[in-house]
Amino acid sequence: MIVQEKLDRRGTLERSRPPHGRRTLGFMPSGSAPADGELNSEAESTRHPPIVYFNIGWMEHYAGFAKDDKTIGGHAYLQGHPHGGEAFNFSVSDAGTMRGYRPPGAGEKTNITRMGAANRADHIDGALVIWLAKEPASGQTLIVGWYRNATVFRDAQDGGNDLGDERICYSAEAAKDDAVLLTPPMRTFPVKSSRTKPGAGFGQKPTWYGAEAVNKLVWDYIRNFGSEHQPDPPKNLDPELRRKVEKAAVAHATTYYRALYGPACVVKSVEAYAKGWDLEVFVDEQPLLVEVKGLMNDGPACELTPNEYEKMMLPEHRPRYIVYVVNNALAELPAIPVASIFEHAGGERWVTADGRELAVKPKMAAVLSWPE
Repeated sequence: MIVQEKLDRRGTLERSRPPHGRRTLGFMPSGSAPADGELNSEAESTRHPPIVYFNIGWMEHYAGFAKDDKTIGGHAYLQGHPHGGEAFNFSVSDAGTMRGYRPPGAGEKTNITRMGAANRADHIDGALVIWLAKEPASGQTLIVGWYRNATVFRDAQDGGNDLGDERICYSAEAAKDDAVLLTPPMRTFPVKSSRTKPGAGFGQKPTWYGAEAVNKLVWDYIRNFGSEHQPDPPKNLDPELRRKVEKAAVAHATTYYRALYGPACVVKSVEAYAKGWDLEVFVDEQPLLVEVKGLMNDGPACELTPNEYEKMMLPEHRPRYIVYVVNNALAELPAIPVASIFEHAGGERWVTADGRELAVKPKMAAVLSWPE
């Protein structure tokens, strides 16, 4: 599990397969996502509800004003206050629902007309609300949760909670069973800003109405959430640090799959047996084969050993083989490690839920010797 930082930006998957040597896996930018329908051929994957994205501060629980769960973010209010109105976004209201604040609260209307509502409508029903927040260590904006079948209001509503001398208002409401808050290890789906992804990412305002290519990927991710299918840089030569990074990455993957599949999931470590993968995740009779890669930073590349690459490419393993890459593996709260989870998407393609694809670059090596 060797740290690399190189990104192949050509936008194609290298298919050269020399007989020896390691393979460097680079992450393709999300703009090189597969064509619509390749990840999921079911027709409903393209029929998504009205979607709106709200960019809020980062928290672990969003369950109130907890001293050990401050709201972290770049919004002006948070620069001088420990919590923002989003602190209650996943706390059950007096009405038994979830009510979501989005900055700046009552200071700005939500343009529900862009979501399909009539010009004079005061709300739209059946919407999907995506809650985004910037992870403190990596700076990536990740999906932290969502409301399905939500009501989104044009004007923010009185939420019944106070923030200092102001009332917290909410812009979206959903039944508590339709609200999903991801625990930090489960927050793996990044959404790009328009600065890095012009025309297909959120802008300066905390409300974004989406782009169709992103919406399709997000909807496919949420529909299938919890299903069974989801020049070289210097090496890290410190063996003790390498072991810590590897251990942290494996622990992250173990926590993720147990949270994803619940108590019935069995995660078995097979690292010591050189099988070509590190974990076997049993959710049915045929386990997922998870190769875990840990990185110290947010670099977009890692390496496979010859054995790992061989096992990854075997036809009988491909449908169940997963490359689970953990960036910032040793991050400490409030920062968190961030995982990129590459699953087989047909042929020789491994793709994350947000559309990033592995690019494979051969790396040759040789042993030199001479007479004594």
